[in-house]
Amino acid sequence: MRKSIKFLLVLVVFLFFLNGCIEDLVSNSAYVRFRNDSATKTVMAVWDGVSMGGNLAPGEITEYYEQNPGTHTLVWKRASDGKALTSMGYPSLVSGKYYTYPYSD
Repeated sequence: MRKSIKFLLVLVVFLFFLNGCIEDLVSNSAYVRFRNDSATKTVMAVWDGVSMGGNLAPGEITEYYEQNPGTHTLVWKRASDGKALTSMGYPSLVSGKYYTYPYSD
């Protein structure tokens, strides 16, 4: 009786673990967020031509945004006038993964 209970417990734990792994494997999304590591500048992350998270004051971080896997564009701009602070980057996302993109000067 005890052996069968232990077996069932191990089986249940294994199934929960397997279910989480399967969800990661079949996920068709990646997740990105943006962080301002500048000590002085308020910036904005422009992802595929769209401002993500609005203006980020020094030390701020956005929530995660669900994105399609593949290659995207990222440019950091000064919030006050929209001037590009970085050249365009081309991050490539993998489904089921989480990414944080920091700005620092």
